[in-house]
Amino acid sequence: MNLKKYQFHYLTVISLYALYITIVFNYPIIFELDKFFDLSTGHSEIFENLFFTLVFLVLFGLLFIFILLFGARYILKPLILILLLCSSSIFYYRHTYGVAVDEGIILSLLDAVIEGNTQEINDLISIKLVLLIFILGIIPSLPLFFTTIIYPSVKKEILSRTGLIICTILILIGLIAIDYKDISLTARQNKHLNKSAIPHYSISSLLNIIKHSFRTQPTFAELDENPTIKNPNEQIIGIVVVGETARADHFSINGYEKQTTPLLQKIDIVNYTNAYSCGTLTKISVPCMFYVGNYDQYDTKKAKYQANLIDIIDKAKADVTWIENNSSCKNVCDRIKNKTIAIITDQENTYDELMLKWVDTIIKKNNNSRTLIVLHTMGSHGPSYYKRYPAQFDQFKPSCKSNNPQECSKEELINAFDNTILYTDYFLHQLIERLQKLNKKSFLLYASDHGESLGEHGLYLHGVPRKIAPEEQIHIPWFLWFSEQYKQETFSLVDQATKITHEYFPHTILDALKIESKYLKKEKSLIQ
Repeated sequence: MNLKKYQFHYLTVISLYALYITIVFNYPIIFELDKFFDLSTGHSEIFENLFFTLVFLVLFGLLFIFILLFGARYILKPLILILLLCSSSIFYYRHTYGVAVDEGIILSLLDAVIEGNTQEINDLISIKLVLLIFILGIIPSLPLFFTTIIYPSVKKEILSRTGLIICTILILIGLIAIDYKDISLTARQNKHLNKSAIPHYSISSLLNIIKHSFRTQPTFAELDENPTIKNPNEQIIGIVVVGETARADHFSINGYEKQTTPLLQKIDIVNYTNAYSCGTLTKISVPCMFYVGNYDQYDTKKAKYQANLIDIIDKAKADVTWIENNSSCKNVCDRIKNKTIAIITDQENTYDELMLKWVDTIIKKNNNSRTLIVLHTMGSHGPSYYKRYPAQFDQFKPSCKSNNPQECSKEELINAFDNTILYTDYFLHQLIERLQKLNKKSFLLYASDHGESLGEHGLYLHGVPRKIAPEEQIHIPWFLWFSEQYKQETFSLVDQATKITHEYFPHTILDALKIESKYLKKEKSLIQ
């Protein structure tokens, strides 16, 4: 049968696909609203009408307007196909990891593409994702290829589109006006559903990104023009380890029941048990960790265009090297490209200990009065936790060997994650041993960029906006270690139980290196 015989008016096509996306990808919102009304009102007829009003208002109405507005002839079919493919992908990540695809997630994905970080992209692709896109996205789009869409004359089409958009908006406004009090109350009590709307929320996030990209880029701010090294005849070597996706409550040194940090527990380290991250995404947290401006006014875009801790240390003529085994330094090391070592590859073996040989080389050649080595680790990067450690560290079994957390039991998933912490324990111990052998003033600072959800509250991975993020995604491990030679000096440290944030990170490093800068906030240093 020749499907080309079937012809449909463009408004019919728009309405059918808008309704399909509304029902198929947003049924959890519909169910949750239905449950809300059932519990709060006993499902009276008035509130049943309100329920359908909200569904139309939040989902079908907005999607209808979007396709009607942007789905002009010649691009209507491609637009619907793109919406189906994107909605399928968003639906998968929303219901597999509990992650809302917002500005942060979109920018992180764009970074991975621009940086050529195929490993991170591959870790997020699974057979289940491909099947879901095929079933919910590609198959429903097939009728488009066998359908002739009927359009009126261009003039009539413009008039009909304009009229329908105006009518739909007026209907929406009217529906809101009729039940404003109840709609307002329901909206306030169900704010979280906004992030669940597919693809509305992701589209609005993408439009915000595009809008910001057209803004005039600010002039780069140098900040401190004259930082200086105190006592330049004194030699100090510091190693700063930026952890990845590690959460404090899975370190046995913090009371976790499994022995995940047996080596660190044998060393005299300063363990800050009440530390919290600046964000829940690497793209946000890493620049924040090296930000020396006003912490309360931190903004990732602003941080990109002003000097940071690395710039200040480099300006002071200290020897600073950034060693990268993650996605990238997120613009933090942009001004020291000749001192940046990127070792991440597309191979299976991207274990953090690959950085040790570079650390050995730098230490061996070091003759500067101040040396800082920053290691941006792969750490516990998910969802493929099993790829983050060598076979000998697969101690907690059975462990998950999948990049889809829901394919594994909770025990398997947690075991795989705990194995990454065990490997981090080994890696940090190796670094401390190297500093101990130097018999010089040295220190090590370790802090994770953010935490990770392992199924709590139905969430996996990270990326929940900081203001509403669960404890698992923001409570981070944070350690300080000083050599015996360094400890011969008289200094005190902030109490280990004090609640701290990433704001303390740059100022503690400046203080430990004994570099004077007008941007050093002594009250935000852990060294007092």
